[in-house]
Amino acid sequence: MILIGMIHLPPLPDSPRYRGEQIQYYIEYAVNEAKKLVNAGFDGFIVENYNDYPFPIIEKSPRKLSYISRIMSVLKQKFPNMLIGLNILRNSCVEALDIACSHDTDFIRVNAYLEPVIAPEGFLQPVAHTVAMLKSMYNCKTKIFADVNVKHGVHLLPLDMALYNTCTRGLVDGVIISGEATGLFTPPSNVYLAKKICKDKLVIVGSGVNEDNIGLYIGLADAVIVGTSIKINNITSNPIDEEKARRLVIKARKLEKIYNKYKGYRK
Repeated sequence: MILIGMIHLPPLPDSPRYRGEQIQYYIEYAVNEAKKLVNAGFDGFIVENYNDYPFPIIEKSPRKLSYISRIMSVLKQKFPNMLIGLNILRNSCVEALDIACSHDTDFIRVNAYLEPVIAPEGFLQPVAHTVAMLKSMYNCKTKIFADVNVKHGVHLLPLDMALYNTCTRGLVDGVIISGEATGLFTPPSNVYLAKKICKDKLVIVGSGVNEDNIGLYIGLADAVIVGTSIKINNITSNPIDEEKARRLVIKARKLEKIYNKYKGYRK
């Protein structure tokens, strides 16, 4: 199982809680968070502007995007062996792809890819066609991991239909299945459904994974994204607690060994 940690950046320029910090502050913060994940044994991380809420549907601030681009460039240089992803909230997928392709970033996360979503920020329109066309034009190797029935949203398509369309027509590399909101439990039954429908795609758990429940996803999901449960005091906007991150990795690897030992057993 691939373990991916979240790097939630502090409030960036042109967001409501920005307080005038310069680019070096964000670079140092992101590098420090990435080092914790490396030390803990994670396979990769996603950079996200989580603390910029409330979000625009599409992020158009040149200064903010330039900050994110610089951060991604530094992280790619310093951590060449880590899987590195980018998510620009709320659904700034074209902007994220542009940055990711420029720095050979491994993947982007897309909140509303091939399904319409009613969200607190407004109506999120699908971006699959635009993203797929740009990726082809750029000859870009960045992978597309698409949320299906994304958290913090009301979905106009049922999960099975959205999964089928995304995996058969979306040109995606993986799908992300989450709970209803950040940090909330992802039902294993939904992950199982994704595996049944999206046979040749990565299936990723996108919320609510912690040291106590990670065993539910061993042998079921291909990857998990972990944020809130490895943060100081379990507060999503806080920095990573390296010891908590390490304990989660140890637990996951231990359970994987048990699973791999007995998965071929038949009564």
